[in-house]
Amino acid sequence: MGKLKTGGAKSLGDDPLALAALYFAGLGVKWKSQAEAAQKLTNLGSRVRRAQIQQAVAVSAFPKEVLALFSDVGMLHETARQLIRARNKIGITDLVSRAALVDPGGKSRTEIVAHLCGRESDKALRATYRTDSPLALYRRYVEGLRAKAWATMREAADAMGIAHSRIVCASAVANLPEELTSVLPADCLTFEMGRAIADLVAVRGVEAIRKEAVAARNLVPRLSPQRFLARLMGIDGSQFVAKVRRAPERRGRPGRLFVEIHLDATDPDSESRLELLIDCLNVEFAGRLAKAESGAKVSTTIVAPRVDPRGPYLAEQQRRLNRPAPLSSLSIPPHLSGSMGANRSDAVPPFGVIDDRSALEHWLSAYENPATRNRYRNEVERLLLWAVIAKRKPLSSIDVTDANEFINQFAVDPQPRTVWVMKGKRSRDEPTWRPFRGPLSHESRRKALERLRKCFDDLVLGQYLAANPFTTVNVDPPSL
Repeated sequence: MGKLKTGGAKSLGDDPLALAALYFAGLGVKWKSQAEAAQKLTNLGSRVRRAQIQQAVAVSAFPKEVLALFSDVGMLHETARQLIRARNKIGITDLVSRAALVDPGGKSRTEIVAHLCGRESDKALRATYRTDSPLALYRRYVEGLRAKAWATMREAADAMGIAHSRIVCASAVANLPEELTSVLPADCLTFEMGRAIADLVAVRGVEAIRKEAVAARNLVPRLSPQRFLARLMGIDGSQFVAKVRRAPERRGRPGRLFVEIHLDATDPDSESRLELLIDCLNVEFAGRLAKAESGAKVSTTIVAPRVDPRGPYLAEQQRRLNRPAPLSSLSIPPHLSGSMGANRSDAVPPFGVIDDRSALEHWLSAYENPATRNRYRNEVERLLLWAVIAKRKPLSSIDVTDANEFINQFAVDPQPRTVWVMKGKRSRDEPTWRPFRGPLSHESRRKALERLRKCFDDLVLGQYLAANPFTTVNVDPPSL
């Protein structure tokens, strides 16, 4: 999937050593001073400030023993700024002495600077990873990728001394639509808040959540994080009040926590929307209740299910999948989204691709011809719908057996017809739209297989999937 974008190139102002080399190359020819160079480079679209050039020139004069440490990981202006401060504080001789003790192998840019400046030990650096916010942790992870300190999320997790799932969650939060992240202050976007919003995006669809966020951004005063989350769930903030209170301490043990939720009983949608909120809370807290220590206990006005805490939640999601919907408006439950699919690659996921639907949409966007894009969309749409509705598994979890079943059994006669086959031609916005107009002929299945094989090959090349289940699948010969 070479078509998937994996991030843009750095701008000129990001690399102080390259900027210094460019400045000296043009000195006396294209400009006569740092201020003139900054102006001309900015006019060319590079957005370079005089202070950046001054800083770049200063750090380029550092001894090669120091600069050589950054040959693999590169240098940013923040790196240059810290090195100049260290030189001013301890002197260039001591800085060179420290450089001789640093082994840059496997270290990120941040760790090398920390060693040179004598600011933090490896143990202290690892501690900061565990306390980072999702956005800060994701920035550290991306910086490590650029610095080639690690190549996958698992390698990054091992190097940072944190759980792999924590980086996965940070990536999901960082790739939320900008309309969502801009509404909340950065310090409010915690792992818990980010995970809840990511789940809501998967449940309600990105467009519905984006519209709620845009509307909330224009409200004065700005909504609190709790009220913002409630609005994303579809609950009107003016009719909703939620409080958390703790009971008094008893016998030296902390009191139980209670959640009070007050809704406008006249709103006909309040009950169904509150059920969604309750399901999310049950999924989040029921597992913790079972493992709770003898200390503080959590109790709410919501009773967790006794058998499977996810039961009501999953039942609700299955009801949401009672009929197929076009790819653009499909609301896929989090457990079927493919964010943790069995066939997902361990390599770095492409930027902006966090689940199966976003991977398919990104892949389709590479086809500029509308007719070609629509043909590919129809095939991957059918497969995705069949995977989540008929097989109850993410697209990124289907195997060779599933792929063969789809091509040589299901596509031959999509059943039940009332769910999969539409009568006549229907607009994709109509409730009676279905992904099939009837059984696929042998030739149609052959073309479908070619397109699906192409799609999955690209997803493997783009390091989203580990393998292509359609590689060995063939279309069965037509029955006589």
